[in-house]
Amino acid sequence: MTTPKSDEKNKETFKGTLIFWLCEIMGELGIHCFVSGRTLRGLLYLSMTIISCFIIPLAVPFVMFLGKPMYGLDLIAGIMIFIVTVLVFIDAWTIGNGRYENKINGKKYRGGLWMKVVAILGLILNWTYVVFGGCFFNMSETISNDLKTRVVTVLNAGVDDYLEKQGLFFDKEHQIGNFEQIGYASHFKYFDFIDLNAGLKISYKLNFGCPHQSIWTITPSIVDGKLKWNVTEPEDTRCSEFFPLKLNLKEK
Repeated sequence: MTTPKSDEKNKETFKGTLIFWLCEIMGELGIHCFVSGRTLRGLLYLSMTIISCFIIPLAVPFVMFLGKPMYGLDLIAGIMIFIVTVLVFIDAWTIGNGRYENKINGKKYRGGLWMKVVAILGLILNWTYVVFGGCFFNMSETISNDLKTRVVTVLNAGVDDYLEKQGLFFDKEHQIGNFEQIGYASHFKYFDFIDLNAGLKISYKLNFGCPHQSIWTITPSIVDGKLKWNVTEPEDTRCSEFFPLKLNLKEK
């Protein structure tokens, strides 16, 4: 008759160095779980990492493009990263204590005091990386900066084109024209460029950087035979800070 203690002794024991370093270096991908036969646990780690570090960061700009709020996607990603990081630390600590095992195939791994020290240091470094630029934050920042650059480019290109065409029309006809008269083709990406007949209204389509449907207006007027411009930016100062108009408004 076997006892729990004899069963514990009969379990096949493996050196834990390899499995420990796999846990420390690629723990968020679940590599140490796959190698040790804990496939379901490995799939959990891998899926949570892929969702928080790749799928959500790629989904955020798409949601913004639709003019919708993020619905807490960034918070969900942060929670997933936190959970995986904690689980990986628990695995590393368990390996260091010599208690990491697979109850199905009977594999057990020997630990060591140095592993527990490294596990603590790894947790500190891991959280430092997460706070100051983890996978989600790095990708989100890259995508956000890219989207910001494209939005600013479209906004300024659309306005500059309008100013140029309105200026050329005024030089020729000495009056202010509408879109059709000046030959202005609306730019629809990220914005609605609306004809005011004697001016340009710009409505923001996204919900990124500044509120959805924020309004810019560019209104020309004739004063003392010269063309002058009146620029009105959204009331929300975030719009001007995030998407600055880089215009050189000269009298005609």
